[in-house]
Amino acid sequence: MTTSVFVASPDGRVDLNSAAQAIAKALGRQESSTTVFTPLSHTAGAAVGATFADFTNDEDAARAAILDRCAAIDGAVVAVGTDYTGPTAPTELALNASLAADLALPVILVVDAAQGPEFAAAYACTTTAAFAKEHATVAGVVFTNGTAPTLNGLPTASLDGNLEPLLANAAATKVTTRTPAHFNYELMSRAKSELKTIVMPESEDLRILEAASITLARGTANIVLLGERDEVIANAKAHGFDVSGAKIISMNDPQLIESYAAKFAELRAKKGITLDQARETMKDGAYFGTMMVYMGAADGLVSGANHTTANTIRPALQFIKTKPGTKTVSGAFLMSLADRVLLFADCAVTIDPTPEQLADIAIASNETAKMFGIDPRIALLSYSTGTSGKGPEVDAVREGYELAAQRDPQAKLAGPIQFDAAIDPVVGKKKMPENPVAGDATVFVFPNLNSGNIGYKVAQRTANAVAVGPLLQGLRRPVNDLSRGATVDDIVNTIIMTAIQAQGETGPLA
Repeated sequence: MTTSVFVASPDGRVDLNSAAQAIAKALGRQESSTTVFTPLSHTAGAAVGATFADFTNDEDAARAAILDRCAAIDGAVVAVGTDYTGPTAPTELALNASLAADLALPVILVVDAAQGPEFAAAYACTTTAAFAKEHATVAGVVFTNGTAPTLNGLPTASLDGNLEPLLANAAATKVTTRTPAHFNYELMSRAKSELKTIVMPESEDLRILEAASITLARGTANIVLLGERDEVIANAKAHGFDVSGAKIISMNDPQLIESYAAKFAELRAKKGITLDQARETMKDGAYFGTMMVYMGAADGLVSGANHTTANTIRPALQFIKTKPGTKTVSGAFLMSLADRVLLFADCAVTIDPTPEQLADIAIASNETAKMFGIDPRIALLSYSTGTSGKGPEVDAVREGYELAAQRDPQAKLAGPIQFDAAIDPVVGKKKMPENPVAGDATVFVFPNLNSGNIGYKVAQRTANAVAVGPLLQGLRRPVNDLSRGATVDDIVNTIIMTAIQAQGETGPLA
């Protein structure tokens, strides 16, 4: 297994590049290929992630570029932190820690020991704690200009001494941090690995056109826009958006109208739908686009920028339908926190779920979590934990938990359980000591839409969580709804998530 590290220093007195070269040389004795990579530099280069100018101009894009370029390097990587000579110098301790966390690399600190071992040891401990606050993991400390002091819990070495113990500890250190930048990189990489085609009915909306242009430029999905080609192209061009790579389909195409209307009339014949009524229905972009998904002309649909949630979901319920074994469509949010990604459901669809619906939501959330790289440990939330409370609300959650456990004995479940007992290991051990999910949950099933919608917005607005969604769960093919207040970034994220959902569901349903 390749060992890669992030080398950083708490101040500018250290010759960080020389230290990185020495560490790379030691690492090179055990790796077939080792590259010194500079995440941030004054000038661009082959082994540079981004320039300081890039970073100050657009930090999010610069972080994405750093992740992308580091991942493209074959073999071991020695990433070198900044040296306090750039415009970010006042914040570079936290900046280096956050870059290490983004890259999910163990850190080797380089500390100047010229002021004596006691001062150097205190300096190293303070820096280690500061890095931990930014969710970066220090695996060892290298000291320059003096004797390496001993630190509790961390291997140390002089730069000109034996670095092997530090590198061995770095190799054994498992970094599980998933920062928002790292999670976004994972999503883009996953979407690019198997391109899917997403249809978007609302091409008259400039947000849709801009999101489509961004998606096409990044190469994360193929895009189908519904509209008249000349109008769509002209509107996009007038506002500086390039959608030339999109497939633009007219909803007035007589051949498609007849084909889609005939299939819709066939599917809804028991409801009394005639062919003329079906033709009229196909004038609605949500129906036309959903039929494209049904017929296999697209892999997923994103709509709702200008329409209600019901307008987006209704066609999917009528003929995409739910997956075998479930009767419930629910809405999940992926909550990207500073160091992890959690899943909240149902925050968008089912107002007051029955126990059976709670079980459906839990099982669907289990699959969604796996799809996006979350180890699903599912907490069915309530105002009480275990048998401590009684009443119809907590009884419904308890029954939902029992049904979910019966339907999927392999699922990791806890319920009913309070949020603090689900997320905090100390509280979880105290309130539900026998359940391994307690205190370590990653998926949270709320008892109703009130609490779910409030819960995700509290996390979003007070903890700066990035809320990605809602993702509709339980359908045979991905159809996702946008808020009418969705930003361009929201739409881009929804396209990526829909494309990833589509990777698990392929082919026409017709």
